[in-house]
Amino acid sequence: MRSREALRRAALDLAAGRPVAELSVAEVCRAAGVTRDTFYRHADAPVSLLADALRAELDSVLTGIGDLDSLSTAEGLLLDHVRAHVDVYRGALQPSLAAPVRDVLERVVAAGLEEWLERHPEIEPPAIDDLPSRAIAVAYAAGGTVAAIEVWLRSGAADVTWATRAILAASPEWWLR
Repeated sequence: MRSREALRRAALDLAAGRPVAELSVAEVCRAAGVTRDTFYRHADAPVSLLADALRAELDSVLTGIGDLDSLSTAEGLLLDHVRAHVDVYRGALQPSLAAPVRDVLERVVAAGLEEWLERHPEIEPPAIDDLPSRAIAVAYAAGGTVAAIEVWLRSGAADVTWATRAILAASPEWWLR
């Protein structure tokens, strides 16, 4: 596990300095103090390793989302994470987030929304009366949240409170009950 952590740290550190598309396996290995063989046991490309590092952080940030007092709190935690790694996320824009990074964000947001609905089934509108309908609502909300984060990143803004308010204002009201 030390190698994986060293690789994750190296990917985050290097991606904070320049676009992720410019990172090479060789420089990630040098920064992590591991061999190419070790790298390829953990990832197939620097962007995949970066996505894995971000996922690990997001998992710890958003643990227990269903126990939070509101989705606004969860959204703020998510955006605090993005702001803490703003150079990494902006470096992953091409002009949209690199697919592995975007996928991680969407999956984490979707998992959080699923957990929120499990804990708060009373908020679901009557039209969402089966699992496929729920999956569509969650996918729509997760995709929209990530697209909004991309716009926020491209805007150069850093105000988490403002971004949280803007994203939630665009969300269907039933999510916010």
